[in-house]
Amino acid sequence: MKSIRGEQVGSAAALMVFCVFAMLAFSVIMLGAVAYKNIAGASRDGADERVCLSYIWTMVKNKDEAEGIYVDEFHGAPVLVIEERLNDNVYQTLIYHHGGWVCELFTQAGYDLPLDSGARIIEIDELRFERIDDRNILVSSGEQSLFIAPRASTGG
Repeated sequence: MKSIRGEQVGSAAALMVFCVFAMLAFSVIMLGAVAYKNIAGASRDGADERVCLSYIWTMVKNKDEAEGIYVDEFHGAPVLVIEERLNDNVYQTLIYHHGGWVCELFTQAGYDLPLDSGARIIEIDELRFERIDDRNILVSSGEQSLFIAPRASTGG
């Protein structure tokens, strides 16, 4: 009788140790999954910010004309304006942040279109434009920044 009871107590103790081990293993796996999710999210956000700033840099350098790049307001939102002349008309590429997206709107100068008319480029949390002096612009997105010194405005 004692050996059967001892075996039952031993089996119960082994089952309890196994359950504790399983709970600890599950907890470690869940903590690892949460940490991975946080790291991957931060990495993705940083990559999106770098892609956004790279896009803006490329747009500025491809369409750099004298006095054609400046910061303005468009329906209350700060906007980077890139102007160019085509067939004796002035066109503007407006780059701005609206509804969690970086948007681009290409239009003839003077047209008053709503903010949501622009094409969505990339989803990011914030985008800021700041005029540093009469020709230089600081573009910021989260932790990333870009300093724009237009070629044409520097006499180059």
